[in-house]
Amino acid sequence: MTISDDQIKNLIYKSCRLLDAEEFDDYLDLYTEDFEYKVTNYSPEIKSDQEWMDANRAELKGLLANVPLHFRLLGSFMRHATVYDIERNGADTANALTYVTIYYTTPEGATSVWAVGRYHDKIDVSGDTPLIADRNMKLETREVGIGTHLPM
Repeated sequence: MTISDDQIKNLIYKSCRLLDAEEFDDYLDLYTEDFEYKVTNYSPEIKSDQEWMDANRAELKGLLANVPLHFRLLGSFMRHATVYDIERNGADTANALTYVTIYYTTPEGATSVWAVGRYHDKIDVSGDTPLIADRNMKLETREVGIGTHLPM
């Protein structure tokens, strides 16, 4: 069975929806067993990329299991994603570029843009359903403050 571009888009959108809802087990089910998750940005001050997070499946699962134990921002996050490009790399993988805006809403109801960036995803399309094999969230935003331990 060939995985369609719409199935890939739906996978990426679902990853945002599940993360927003903090449904972490279902979120992790969208990834391959050997995926790698990164959060990076470019720093003009040091003229180099910075790596904010680099986690495999077991590390991300542990991080998400401990979210309730950490100091957190009260309120909620909402991701708005738009898939701009999907390129096939043979029969087994595809690369997807998705622009992402993350909004933060305080408990009082005030909403602001918290971060913007791009997902650079490698998608495994070798099975019946697509899975995210690697995700690099390349941030434009470089100041996000403290209080969230969630992937972006």
